Amino acid sequence: MPENKPKKKKGPKTLMGIFEIIPDDMEGLDELMEKVIKPTVKEADGLVETYHVQDIAFGAKKIVARIILKERDGGTQPLEDALMAREEIQRAECSMVSIIS
Repeated sequence: MPENKPKKKKGPKTLMGIFEIIPDDMEGLDELMEKVIKPTVKEADGLVETYHVQDIAFGAKKIVARIILKERDGGTQPLEDALMAREEIQRAECSMVSIIS
């Protein structure tokens, strides 16, 4: 007779997403990260694990952030929307997401 193993409880999974964030102003990006982006991510129950600033072209820059967040309806879209709702951010997009636990 096969053993009945207890089933693992299914809860929200933890996701890791790579977000590309284009600021409205190219100056003071570290300050923007600390005062705007990190608090917005925290409000969405996420955590900015790492980030770096990357040149795009003609003096434009973007922030590439590795963000950890809990899985929820809409995937990463609610966080993208919350970031783009901030006047200091021109565009925010998750370019890659994976389940980490």
